[in-house]
Amino acid sequence: MLYNIWLGLNILYEIVLPVLWLVALLALVWGATLVFALLRAPAATWRKTLPLSALVGVLGAALVFALGPALSSSSFADLDYWVDWAFLVGGALTAGLVLWVATWPGLTCLRKA
Repeated sequence: MLYNIWLGLNILYEIVLPVLWLVALLALVWGATLVFALLRAPAATWRKTLPLSALVGVLGAALVFALGPALSSSSFADLDYWVDWAFLVGGALTAGLVLWVATWPGLTCLRKA
């Protein structure tokens, strides 16, 4: 069982390693957008855009959950162990959370107060 968890983490590491520069660049862009939104938008605007950005996150999580196995040349039938399901659900939730956090400042900047 521990081997399956270690194997899954190793696969994630090998996937992220070649695109680590892109992850860092996206983090910098997100940080700049966040600072811009914090300086520009009042707190009421942040509250108004929260449901829409959360909806984007939920839709993204559902999409990653549904398409995750197909994108990795697999299927739901190949998910035999609980670790496989845990990585699929964890990946979908992570993608949804990242989409939510990434779109919230951008939507706040775009919304008029």
